[in-house]
Amino acid sequence: LVRISITMHQRYYGQLLPIFIFLLEIFTALCSEDEDRLMIDLFRGYNSLVQPIANANSTPLLLRFGLQLILLINLDEKNQIMHTNVWLTLKWYDFQMRWNPVNYGEIRQIRVATDKVWLPDIVLFNNADGNYEVSYHSNVVIDHDGKMLWVPPAIYKSSCIIDVEYFPFDEQVCTLLFGSWTYNEREIILSFNDGVEGVDLQDYSFSSIWDIIEAPAVLTRQKSRIEFRIRVRRKSLFYTVVLIIPTVLMAFLSMMVFYLPACAGEKITLTINVLLSLVVFLLLVSKILPPTSSTIPLMAKYLLLTFLLNIITILVTVIIINVFFRGPTTHRMPQWVRHTFLDFLPKMLMMKRPKRVSKQPYYGCVDTFRRNNASRLNVPQPQQSYLDANESIQTVPQYSVPDHQSSESFAYYQLAGQYPLTREACKAIEAIEYISEHLRTDEEYQSVREDWK
Repeated sequence: LVRISITMHQRYYGQLLPIFIFLLEIFTALCSEDEDRLMIDLFRGYNSLVQPIANANSTPLLLRFGLQLILLINLDEKNQIMHTNVWLTLKWYDFQMRWNPVNYGEIRQIRVATDKVWLPDIVLFNNADGNYEVSYHSNVVIDHDGKMLWVPPAIYKSSCIIDVEYFPFDEQVCTLLFGSWTYNEREIILSFNDGVEGVDLQDYSFSSIWDIIEAPAVLTRQKSRIEFRIRVRRKSLFYTVVLIIPTVLMAFLSMMVFYLPACAGEKITLTINVLLSLVVFLLLVSKILPPTSSTIPLMAKYLLLTFLLNIITILVTVIIINVFFRGPTTHRMPQWVRHTFLDFLPKMLMMKRPKRVSKQPYYGCVDTFRRNNASRLNVPQPQQSYLDANESIQTVPQYSVPDHQSSESFAYYQLAGQYPLTREACKAIEAIEYISEHLRTDEEYQSVREDWK
């Protein structure tokens, strides 16, 4: 029974479907005939080149203008161009576009192509691309009471004065100046659409680079032009991580050069590497920002100051290395340098110099043997050389035993002088004396070098 019932319903609806399609075609044909007749009646004698006003002495045409921002595509700081995707909203009244809906099948609204009706020649005055008009001419919506609505989409490239003083924490104010290209304020008066005095951000897609703070609008030149001011703020996280933090760390790294020991041999290498890194960041900033001379970004000033400080660091490092590797054979330390850097400054800095071994002339048995055997062996008596406090070579004869020597040493010297030496023994003693003298001289040399360091 259920199957029989379903089959009967299918046959019933199958018979009604052709009737429904036939009625729909008749209704569509009637509507098409009404709309076609309406189009013929409306545009009979209509001239799309004439402004829709009753006469030349009548009041100016009131044009309601609105701007809806869809996307902030790009803000090119270097070329000072703002790239936006917007929708324009234009509303005006055309007294020739009126009809009674009763006479035309209750048609209250139609859509026609832009070349069939009069359009206001609203253009972007501060255009930077050469295309002053909209990119796509959409249809015009016409109401039965003569109200005209045109919402064309457009992609504009407008000029924008960029202020990069506080880059990358900067705010920019870009303007979009719209107005009629041929009509003056006595022929067309602009006003805000629906009382919205600004850019409509209802359908705006948020940008990952800029935040829109506000977008007001003002009427200029006796309401013949309308100016939209878009105030944007840069999202600075990217430049903080990529630009600011590395440059600050490099500035600290440049100061760490003074903590690097000069004997490591890497002080100049480190400062040169930091200098080259700063040059790279300067080139990066110059590629991003416009080459304007009105304002210099604080970031560029900081990089330039760091660059100059790094150059000073290189010069100071060169002086430090030059002083560090000085020695008594090439330079003589002035007395004021010794007093200032070795005596005065350590006291001011609460530093204490390590104790140094007092410089004592060496007296050994070699001198005693040489004096007692000099006449027999014809060996010249030597003179001991050592470096005084001023690093000059002094010669002091050694023919006496100092008073501080012990009595045992003195007795040893006398006993050693009683036994004459052969020529071979004297030569061996001379070699030993030369080695000991060289070691003492090297010790004095290293001591003076430590004073330079």
